[in-house]
Amino acid sequence: MNSVDNYKNILIIRLSAIGDVLRTLPAVNAWRKHCPEARFTWLVEPAAASVLEGHLALDRVLIFERGLFSGFLGSPKRFGSALRLLFILLSELRSGNFDLVVDFHGIFKSGLFTRLSGVSDRVGFARPDAKEGSHRFYTRHFRPSNPELNRVERALGLVNFLGVPVTGPVTYQLSITAAHQERAQASLGGIEKLGGAGPVIALHPGSSPKTAYKRWPQNGYVGLINALVEKIGARVILTWGPGEREMVELIAGNLRVPVVVAKKTSSLLDLAAIFAACDLYVGGDTGPMHLAIAMSTPVVAIFGPTHPQVNAPYGAPYRIVRHPLPCSPCRKRSCKTQLCLEALGWRRVFAEVEELLEEVN
Repeated sequence: MNSVDNYKNILIIRLSAIGDVLRTLPAVNAWRKHCPEARFTWLVEPAAASVLEGHLALDRVLIFERGLFSGFLGSPKRFGSALRLLFILLSELRSGNFDLVVDFHGIFKSGLFTRLSGVSDRVGFARPDAKEGSHRFYTRHFRPSNPELNRVERALGLVNFLGVPVTGPVTYQLSITAAHQERAQASLGGIEKLGGAGPVIALHPGSSPKTAYKRWPQNGYVGLINALVEKIGARVILTWGPGEREMVELIAGNLRVPVVVAKKTSSLLDLAAIFAACDLYVGGDTGPMHLAIAMSTPVVAIFGPTHPQVNAPYGAPYRIVRHPLPCSPCRKRSCKTQLCLEALGWRRVFAEVEELLEEVN
């Protein structure tokens, strides 16, 4: 088995989701710091790819067009196109001449890519962290010390298993450019028109379509925003992602106070630049929450069915607000009551916002 210092061309696999890709970055940054001469390539799906845009720890980003494949495979007429796309990707993987591949994802699809890469040294998680039989594709297996480790710590543990020393504060180091900041200011420009000098607070009520079960009810956001503006003079900006504009417009339309609705962002780094300019972020257990933490913005995170330790923000000061129930955490997408979120009133969230603002100011 080689020392980690001997690996010069490394393939990282973490296909999705946005929050999980973000939470893998501190481990890759630690590895890059320890092995500055190594070459790092990351295989990712399109939805999270813009987080990695221009990242200094990476030499190349390869994209697995999941959406295209699923569409093509559903149509016999497009099956040939899907095969051609897959052939191109596999050719890129094999021509990369990687001497090590590390799967931070741990599902069948990611494990299969480790095998198809042609790399003889393949590292991933042991069961039960390796899902869907993915452990069968690896030649070496890492077993985390605790099944309830925060996902950032789990990724750091994996690179430490390979011999990378993990010391000092975690870093995300997103590549925010002047162009990202300029586009963020186009959204934030409306904040000045609100008047006052209170804290600028970003609220992101949405989540991906597949994780709607994580969303706090809209009336909770309405009550919270009214209180933030009326009680502490906050200046609020509502941010949103694909398919979420109607939701934030509905929330804004039910307020008795003025707020700013962010403009459409062209990449996740544009959204990150907005969060970086805010004093605080409030939202659910979603990718944007981890994006705010990556920009060192204090976070108040609203948790329902997901695990508060495994998925806690990692880095900047934060508060988690949840309504503990015997059935939570559960991750049941089909829960009919969502009582863990429905029972969480805006006053509790507001109290955590006040406390965190006092702590960081």
